[in-house]
Amino acid sequence: MPNNYSVPAVDRAMRLLEILAHTPQGMTLAELSIHMAVPKSTLFRILHTLQQARVVAQDQETRSFKLGMRLLEWGYAALQLVDLKTQSHSHLVRLSQEMKESFYLAILDADEVILIDHVDTPEVWKMVTRLGYRSPVHCTATGLVLIADLEDKALESILNRKGLKKYTSRTITDKSKLKKRIAEVRKKGYSIVNGEYKADLLAIAVPIRDHLGNVTAALMTAVPSVRASHNKNLIDKLLDVLLREGAAISQEIGFRENLVSQ
Repeated sequence: MPNNYSVPAVDRAMRLLEILAHTPQGMTLAELSIHMAVPKSTLFRILHTLQQARVVAQDQETRSFKLGMRLLEWGYAALQLVDLKTQSHSHLVRLSQEMKESFYLAILDADEVILIDHVDTPEVWKMVTRLGYRSPVHCTATGLVLIADLEDKALESILNRKGLKKYTSRTITDKSKLKKRIAEVRKKGYSIVNGEYKADLLAIAVPIRDHLGNVTAALMTAVPSVRASHNKNLIDKLLDVLLREGAAISQEIGFRENLVSQ
C-alpha cells in the first residue's frame, strides 16, 4: 500500500507500542518523547487514547507506561485463528517444488506421531504413507523431534506407556541410550534417523514452535537410504531447507526466539 495512505497518528501509536514491547520496565512520557523525537503534547494524546482502550497502562508510582492487557486479549484471539495446517501447506509446496522430494507435517497425538499434511512430488515415490498414519516416537525423526523438549516426567511416562519396540536391527531399545539420543536432538535442533523404523528409509525432521516456544509439530522429509548414501550432499541440502522453512512456519504462528528466551 502506498505510503501516502498512512495516518501519522496511527503510525506513531504503532511505533510507541513496538518500543514498549521491547521495554518491560516501561517508559515515562518524557522518555518516550525523547526516544521517538515526538513532542510530549502529541504523545500524551496518543497515550491517553491507548490507555482508555486498555492497550497501554500506567504505573502510578513510576509514571511509566507499559503494554496493557487488551493486547493480550487480542493476541489470544489472533492465535485462535491460526490453523497450523493452513499456515504450513504453502511451505510444503515450496519445499517439494524446490527439492523435488516429498515433505510432511506431523504432530504428537496420544503418545504417537500422526501425519496431518503432506505434499508429494511426482518425481518421487511416496516414501511414508497416507495422512493420519501413526508411527512410534522412539525410532522416527518426527517422533524424536516432538518429544525432545518434553519435561523428564512427561517423556518417561510416554516411554513407559508405549515401550521401545524393535522395528529393525538399528532400532534403539535401551532407554538410557534413547535418552542420550533425545538430548542430542534437543541440542542440535533437528533429528536424522536412518533405518531405525523402516530399514530402507532415511528421514530428517525439524521442530515447529508455537508462540510460547513449545514444539507443536515437526516438518519432515524422507529419502531411500541407498540414495542418501550415494549423494553425500543430499542430507545437508535437505536439512538446510527444512530448518529454513521450519523457522519460517514457527514465526508465522507466533514464535519469537528473543521473546521466549527473556
